[in-house]
Amino acid sequence: MPRRWSITRRLSVYFAFSSLVLMSAVGLYLSIALDRQLEHEHLSFLASDIANVRARLADSAAGTSPERAERLRQIVMNPIGSRLHIAVFDLQNHPLSDAPWLAVPFAELPAPVAAGETVDRSMLWSSPDGSTYRIVTALAAPGGGQAHSVMIALGLDVSIEQRLLAGYRRTMLLALLIAVLLSAVIGYAVARQGLLPVRRIASAANRISSTRLDERLSLAEAPTELLELIAAFNGMLDRLHESFERLSQFSSDLAHELRTPINNLMGEAQVALSRARVADEYRAVLESGVEEFERLSRMIENMLFLARADGDQPSIATVSIEARAELEKIAEFYQLIADESGVRIACEGAAGVNADPLLFRRAVSNLLSNALRYTAAGAQIVMKAMRNADGSATVSVSNPGAGIAAEHIERIFDRFYRVDPAREKTSEGAGLGLAIVRTIMQLHRGTVSARSDSGGMTTFVLWFPAPPAV
Repeated sequence: MPRRWSITRRLSVYFAFSSLVLMSAVGLYLSIALDRQLEHEHLSFLASDIANVRARLADSAAGTSPERAERLRQIVMNPIGSRLHIAVFDLQNHPLSDAPWLAVPFAELPAPVAAGETVDRSMLWSSPDGSTYRIVTALAAPGGGQAHSVMIALGLDVSIEQRLLAGYRRTMLLALLIAVLLSAVIGYAVARQGLLPVRRIASAANRISSTRLDERLSLAEAPTELLELIAAFNGMLDRLHESFERLSQFSSDLAHELRTPINNLMGEAQVALSRARVADEYRAVLESGVEEFERLSRMIENMLFLARADGDQPSIATVSIEARAELEKIAEFYQLIADESGVRIACEGAAGVNADPLLFRRAVSNLLSNALRYTAAGAQIVMKAMRNADGSATVSVSNPGAGIAAEHIERIFDRFYRVDPAREKTSEGAGLGLAIVRTIMQLHRGTVSARSDSGGMTTFVLWFPAPPAV
């Protein structure tokens, strides 16, 4: 597996590469600008010299041919500048003077500008000895007439400027390499310092374990760019801490709930086996054990339902059902138990509910079963369905009784939680009914709430959201 580059190394490389590109562009621009500036100055100098040579040729047009030849030779032999070389050619490309001239092939000379026009082009030529010349050519009319036109060639020795320009480029290249190396080092240091908060986050994250979920990352010294990340990380830790505590509490409660029926079964079996007994006594022990087994079966079934709902978050198939009709069916099913307890069940209201029919019945059945357990004889339980103005619906189950204290209202939907600790040793339930109701409502994207007034009337309300628009 190839070694991964750290963010610090990547940033330093990017910083160095950016510096290389930027400084190369600047260096190239300066080099080209300097070269063009020298070319412009040399061309201006040569154009001025062309004008002077033209004037001197015009003055030399008078006199006999030997006199004109001598004057031309003087012009060629005595250039205006020490680095300037002059040659004059006729229109047949023959030199008009035997003065020394640069060994430039005639075919390589630039095209001459017309007589009277300013020189605007030139060429660079390197001699065999390594010297560099800038050469221009122009036509001139010594006698003022076109019939006697000649071509003037001027060559300026620019070797010093070219060496300076080459030295400048070498210095620029060396400075560029040094600057890139320095930028890489500085970029590494800056990136390392800039990523220090990230390393602190990693160090803090390494210290966090299942036993230290209460530790949080500090926002005080964090840079602005990491505030959202740290806040999200702390929020994740809050959720993990809450989940671990709930899991720990659930495990503790589960062990506690399983211990009671198992101890009952074990005690009854040990008593039955302590001495020989008749068949009826063994039958009584088995019948008692069946009750405990049924309680364990219900508890395991409920825990499996909650585990599947929490883990998979299954999508449920909802349909539109008439809540009043469903409430009446549930009331009819529990009517026999209500008659034995001397409790009346009444159904009121009407509303359409978008829900899974089986889960709806289970949620309402849990609430009704719970209400029957805590309602005194002669009292009445009221189940009501109602449609709200926003299209949502509520189903409530109300029963009179001792009521629920305010400190218990928020926790009665927790698993294995009981308002009355004395009921923990009874077989009336495992404390999972209301937790299942809350889970069912979460699957429906609804809510369940409870309230208890001072008169002891307790009401559980199931809220179902409006069905999605078609």
